[in-house]
Amino acid sequence: TLLRTYQRPWRTTSWGSLKSASLAARRPRCSEMAPSVARADAGPLARIVAASAAAAGSAQLVAAGAAAGGSSPEAYYGTFDTLALENTTYAEVRKLLLQGRPFVVLDGAKGLPMESWDCDFVKQQFPDSRIRQEGSQSDVNSIKMSSDWQTMVKPFKAVAKFPPGAPTNRPFYWDIAKAFDQEKHRKWGKDPKTVVSKIVQSTAVPYWLPEQQSVGMGRSSEMWFHPPGAGALAHMDPHCKTTVSYCFSGRRKWRMMVPPAEPSPQGYFDGEIYGASDPSRRGEWQPTFELEAPAGSAVIVYPGMVHETASIGEGCSSSISQTFEVPVAAAYYRAFWPRFALIQEDVGMCGDLVETMVTLNSGRRVKPAQEAQALKSATAFAKKVDADGDGVASREEIAALAGRPTRHGEQRTIEELLSFHDVDQDGSVTAKEIEDSWVMFATAQHRASAKHGKRQEL
Repeated sequence: TLLRTYQRPWRTTSWGSLKSASLAARRPRCSEMAPSVARADAGPLARIVAASAAAAGSAQLVAAGAAAGGSSPEAYYGTFDTLALENTTYAEVRKLLLQGRPFVVLDGAKGLPMESWDCDFVKQQFPDSRIRQEGSQSDVNSIKMSSDWQTMVKPFKAVAKFPPGAPTNRPFYWDIAKAFDQEKHRKWGKDPKTVVSKIVQSTAVPYWLPEQQSVGMGRSSEMWFHPPGAGALAHMDPHCKTTVSYCFSGRRKWRMMVPPAEPSPQGYFDGEIYGASDPSRRGEWQPTFELEAPAGSAVIVYPGMVHETASIGEGCSSSISQTFEVPVAAAYYRAFWPRFALIQEDVGMCGDLVETMVTLNSGRRVKPAQEAQALKSATAFAKKVDADGDGVASREEIAALAGRPTRHGEQRTIEELLSFHDVDQDGSVTAKEIEDSWVMFATAQHRASAKHGKRQEL
């Protein structure tokens, strides 16, 4: 296995001072980053665990703040280095996925039926479809796929007010597989059902993810086509599953960050975090993760992670983004739910998923409450889980607790549940950790309800 670790300068300043620091002063440009390479004989699995477990190295910091208000990105991740892997396995990426650590698999699209879907291929394969160019006020697909759209390089209107490193030109977007059934008014072109079927049938699970159904992945598909300098403005995705984004041609730079502990009430739609239209938000975009994705690669993006892309190659860059079912970023949700719950859209609507992990698939509901009241319910629940009273919840005790499916028909795996509750990352889940998770969720929901003036949908 080949790994590259993209080093990032570490600062011991507070998150507030990081937000106020200059982007140019705080981070090098992608071209300035020097990757270090380790080969298989250097112990790749140990390197992955070591890089992903800077969070484990700072486990005491994480555990200390977990019950009261979640973790800070600095304490949780420990380092913002990103990994680039090749010829990897699910055994190697499993912990990264559960912890919500961004990474790129350099050969992540290897063997996929879509591996050759560059801009020219898609244009020739689906000439009667229609796409749209991002950055306009309309969601209608006004551009014919058969047209000369690859030469239509148009800058964003507010580009002069964007922070350094943001994309300058408008990308093209095609979400027919995901949106056609519900948004027929957007003019998809001829025979859209056949097009959707082709996309879904051409979808496969990559070699480095666990076995799962590919149909759902196909139906979540969003294709992006980037002329030189084009890219997606920093935004948050409106779903609760982890995304894999395959780059089929060109080369892209990705930047990401967890939203602030007090997220903006204006939300995280395309580029709003830049502050181009609202000067009060300038400086909010402080990406902590940065990586490059060449042709044939795959990048992982987690729910709630504000992310941005930019084409840094010379030709048209083609990609497809798809969500997958397992695993969810369980430990990541546990660490950052107190801030995610304050967002009224996007990841803020993932409370049902988080509650399922809090209550260990039992079907129990957690009432929003202040800490003292929440602790009473949490203690009773933890006592029920820890049937033998030894202070530790075994796999068998957790499995025995499973009840009815959630309202969305999903139950989480034992692996996900253990990752969610094992805040100190010592390999076991204690009754106290289960109590803390319950209190975290109940108080986060209570705070969100108070802030929004209504009960947050769980």
